[in-house]
Amino acid sequence: MNQGLLTSVVGFFAGILAASLVLVGWSTVAFATLLAVVFGVFWFWKRQPIYFISCLCFVAVVFGMARTLLVPTELPEAFQPLIHTQVELIGVVVADPDLREETQRITIQIEREGEKTKVLAVAPLYPEISYGDTVRAYGLLEEPEPFAPTEGRVFRYDKFLAKDGVFAIMQKASLEVVASREGVSRHLFGFFSDIKQRGVQALALALPEPQASLAAGLLVGGKQGLGSSLLEDFIRSGLVHIVVLSGYNVMIVAEFVLRAFAFLPRRYASVFAALTITAFVFAAGAGAASVRAGIMASIALYGRASGKKYDALRALLFAAALMLLWNPLTLVYDPGFQLSFIATLGLIFGTPLVERWLLFVQNSFLRDMASATIAAQISVLPLLLYQNGLFSVVALPANLLVLPLVPFAMLFSALAGVAGLLLPAFAPVIALPAYALLSYMTWIVEKAASLPLAAFSLPAFPFWLTLVAYAGLWYVVYRFSKPTKPPLPLSAPQRHSS
Repeated sequence: MNQGLLTSVVGFFAGILAASLVLVGWSTVAFATLLAVVFGVFWFWKRQPIYFISCLCFVAVVFGMARTLLVPTELPEAFQPLIHTQVELIGVVVADPDLREETQRITIQIEREGEKTKVLAVAPLYPEISYGDTVRAYGLLEEPEPFAPTEGRVFRYDKFLAKDGVFAIMQKASLEVVASREGVSRHLFGFFSDIKQRGVQALALALPEPQASLAAGLLVGGKQGLGSSLLEDFIRSGLVHIVVLSGYNVMIVAEFVLRAFAFLPRRYASVFAALTITAFVFAAGAGAASVRAGIMASIALYGRASGKKYDALRALLFAAALMLLWNPLTLVYDPGFQLSFIATLGLIFGTPLVERWLLFVQNSFLRDMASATIAAQISVLPLLLYQNGLFSVVALPANLLVLPLVPFAMLFSALAGVAGLLLPAFAPVIALPAYALLSYMTWIVEKAASLPLAAFSLPAFPFWLTLVAYAGLWYVVYRFSKPTKPPLPLSAPQRHSS
């Protein structure tokens, strides 16, 4: 990879990291800018590559810090007097409703005294709320606070919401729709949201529970409809990633769409496929993992259309940089982005190494699937253990038993959803293949999670141990990825010293 590109991306990430975790102000940005100028002058004078790379690095660091400092990180002053009071707010729903078992979480953008902010309202499932609706919310307004999901670990819930511009939360809110969506942008994004909701409803007509919720999770993401017990089984078995619309699901859709447009000229097929993937990502809620996979898939499609070589690492770094340019707080406060990025790095660098140990598997599809699964599982393990401390002993075999069937389950679930929309009376019959696959996957999850010592919790440990673990993984990749000098063939003449 081009050294200048790698330096720029790493410097940009470092600048965001410094501004997110450390008390970095504009004075620090000014000092880093001065260093960039100094190295730039030295390069102009001496023309040595080290000065150019140093200048480029500090420019990227400055850019990352400045971009992060421009992002609002606290509740605007105009809304401060409303905290800890019962309020009535009128605003617009600006995110896809997050439906849970008994509640729905609605993100509302409100305005007061010329300032805007977002509020997360936790309300009953009824009335039904749609993207773009203008709603009236009544309840107690509070600031979100960190909480401890397990002993010794703290989840910065306030920062997790702040990355999306949400600085206040209204528990037990009462909602009322006062106006339907207005404007072109609201109708456009609302259209994608409506497609998702109608698809989920169609799956419910074609499939019983929990198969319907699992099908919805595979196709458009969302694990809330599975129920707390089954969701816990997915977590313990290490398979929860298949129901949160991971990059793996998006790449399956990308490959299917590309094959569906194969009858068109390559360039037009790639354009239509990219547009379809973009629409799919938006309809699924545009989560970090799906957006990253969507960008990478679009780059791969561009490579196919233009005949240029596809570099997976370069595509990953470009996708991550683009996402962080849009929202730099994602780097530190979005676990989904972190896991998706690390897992993809594991696939890029780890899969070829693991595959060397699986050459005894004769079937190439099974060998590729096993190699990718093992590489991804190993790569995310240190970060997962740091975040939640849950070590799933059965994760690897469970993934190997389930992942090969995910593409087929997605295909037949999609057919079941179409049947639910167009032929609801015959939908349960048409959905039988999907029901069989989804039932098998559910059975594997439940059996794996019920095994003795299927998963156990580790005590909290400092983040530097996570860095040590990744340094060790990097060394293994570096050590075993180095090409070895092949031995001379037996028939080659040997040189003897006299």
